[in-house]
Amino acid sequence: MTLSERLAAARGAAATGPVESRGILRLSGKGGRDFLHRMSTQHLSALPEGGSAYAAFLDGRGHIVGEGLVVARPDDLLLVTEPEEVAILLPHLRKYLLNAPVKIDDASSSLGAMAVLGPKGIELAREVVAGAVAGAAGDLTAAATPRRGVPAVEVIGPPDRLAAVRATLLAAGSADLDAADLEALRIEEGVARFGADMDGERLPMEAALTRDAIHFQKGCYLGQEVVLRATVRGQIQKGLVQLELPAGAGPGTLLTVGDKEAGWVTSAAETSQGRLGLGYLRRAWWREGERLTTPAGEAIVRRVVVREPE
Repeated sequence: MTLSERLAAARGAAATGPVESRGILRLSGKGGRDFLHRMSTQHLSALPEGGSAYAAFLDGRGHIVGEGLVVARPDDLLLVTEPEEVAILLPHLRKYLLNAPVKIDDASSSLGAMAVLGPKGIELAREVVAGAVAGAAGDLTAAATPRRGVPAVEVIGPPDRLAAVRATLLAAGSADLDAADLEALRIEEGVARFGADMDGERLPMEAALTRDAIHFQKGCYLGQEVVLRATVRGQIQKGLVQLELPAGAGPGTLLTVGDKEAGWVTSAAETSQGRLGLGYLRRAWWREGERLTTPAGEAIVRRVVVREPE
């Protein structure tokens, strides 16, 4: 099966990624939802059992401290992030616990995650997880995520149990994706990843998190004033774009127009649509088809991913 065929299955049928080591924080105690609601950009206080939502966590400047998928289980909440975020997010959240009836632990060593993509894949994953949980003691959860670029769930649980679920899904006809396939899909769909396209210097709006992570009708949270000022007043000056890249251009490559520095590349991959990347571009060049110069050759703006409120 070619890369194009595998990604087509991820978009329209069923595909299963590898078992991944992720950063996973576990929140126990009756105040978990309210605590994360107050701390994040997302409305989480009424998140139902079995529900999930993507959220960002900011500092007082409105910059991203971390982000992740919040998953509500019967007895706790999970925050599924990139591995490198745990060392930043865990002390950040604990700093604000005060007297909240919440305990936060790092569950990264005992739990992993696996992406299952496509409408048929989601259906299969939920059926397999429901049967596995009913048939044996264990800890498996299938949680909807908006951050794979296509309809998808993250199946979360002990790595050995995830491996068994993966084998079942592949036997049922799900396309077999590896990490490089998921990266190609992510870049084709214009989804920023922490550690590559997001860090502590980025505003969530610059990284195009507005639709998935920011709830504009919720109460106060750290960094909210900056978010509102930057969005309502239209003050975002640089933002995420998708690029057609020449061979040799990759993360860190500068983008210029004439003698002016226009931006830089943050991710790159060989995809089913050619060599593509993500990067940040100054507002003056937010135009599809804009031609940019790199030391490796010409880059072209394929899509302006950053979105401002209408």
